[in-house]
Amino acid sequence: MRIVFWGILWTGFFQSCSTLHNPLKIKNYVEVETSEGSFVLGLYEGTPKHRDNFIGKCSSHFYDETSMYKAVRNSDYSFGMRKGYDEGSVLQTDYINETTLPAEFNEKIIAKRGTVAMKRLDGAQNPDKKSDANLFFLIDGGKKIDIHEIKASVAIKNRDTYKLYIDEFLTHPENKPYKDSLDALRDMKTMKQYNEVYARIMKMVKPQIEKDGVELFSISEKNIDKYLETGGVPMFEGFYTVFGEIVVGMDMLEKLSKTETNLNRQPKKDISIISTAVLKKKDFKKKYK
Repeated sequence: MRIVFWGILWTGFFQSCSTLHNPLKIKNYVEVETSEGSFVLGLYEGTPKHRDNFIGKCSSHFYDETSMYKAVRNSDYSFGMRKGYDEGSVLQTDYINETTLPAEFNEKIIAKRGTVAMKRLDGAQNPDKKSDANLFFLIDGGKKIDIHEIKASVAIKNRDTYKLYIDEFLTHPENKPYKDSLDALRDMKTMKQYNEVYARIMKMVKPQIEKDGVELFSISEKNIDKYLETGGVPMFEGFYTVFGEIVVGMDMLEKLSKTETNLNRQPKKDISIISTAVLKKKDFKKKYK
């Protein structure tokens, strides 16, 4: 009896270590049939709360007859909305009602092309970046991405933080020459020189940002290489919890990228989920391998 107990204990321990070592491991799959075609999602073991939530929703056919309600070409495609609702009110209501999931970030899980993530309420109201438990989206970002786009994504994510510190820096009398230079260069519309001065000030305020314990957005060299290889949306990293990826039917992204939308990025024609089906690994292999 004792041998069996320790055997079970060690098995659980090794499985846990395996998940920690490889959060991208997939044991569960979901078939998604839409009015535009089908695709299969593999769900990561490294995001168990999001995995189990999605399995539960799909098993109960929660997403049947819901719409793809927003399409941002070469960026992302949002699903799970019922007719008559809008994203802002749904996210707000779900957050208030605590229909949310804790963030599950892992540096090995990135927002590469073909991944799936849950939507979330943005802003200071949701500092812990809790995910909505209902609305999800597919990440596109295009097949090709270059290093300049990645660096631009990092700069945009950190822009507000730097602006806050630079505005404070420029209020000090001893820094008036920098303020005068920026004002003059902006008035003359010589933006190249303006950006050079601004970049110099960024370097000057960075030590204070670090001293204050404010975390700046960054992407590791390893993940930069992955984005260069796979494409994706680097700005989503560490912002939305990515919990799986398309393992069959990547051509769906091509189809969805051609979706015509109105000014609010809502599809002009109805695109909906018809049904979902959950598969274990052995069933997935029988059907697709």
